[in-house]
Amino acid sequence: MKAIVFFLALLAVAKIGYQEYLYRTATNDVIINAYRNRAVNACRKDAAAQRLATSIATWSRPTSMKLVIGKANLDVYFWQINSKLWNARYRNPYLFLSIDQNPASVFCEFDIVHGSASVYRM
Repeated sequence: MKAIVFFLALLAVAKIGYQEYLYRTATNDVIINAYRNRAVNACRKDAAAQRLATSIATWSRPTSMKLVIGKANLDVYFWQINSKLWNARYRNPYLFLSIDQNPASVFCEFDIVHGSASVYRM
C-alpha cells in the first residue's frame, strides 16, 4: 500500500514539474518573440553609434538570443532593497543577443523595461 501511495505522489510531482517546465518555456518563447524586433533595432543603432563593424543582416540573424532576469554585473546585494539599482539587478528582464564575427564575438544587452541596448565586443 505504501508503494502505491509513493508511486501516486511521484506521478503528481512529475506532472506538476512538467507543467511548470512547459509554462516557463512557453513564457520565455513568447517574450523573446514579442521583443525580438525591438531588441534587434536597438542593437543595430547602438552598434552604429559605437562604430562597430557589423552589418544590418548580421543583427537580423543573431547567433543566440536568451532572456535573463536581472543584470548580474551590478554591485547591489539582495538585502539592499532601497538601492536605485535593485530592480535592475534582481527584477528587470533583459534580452542577450550575440553574433559571431571573426576574430571576436559581439554581444548586445537589451533592457526590455527601458528599451535601451548596450553593445560590446569580447
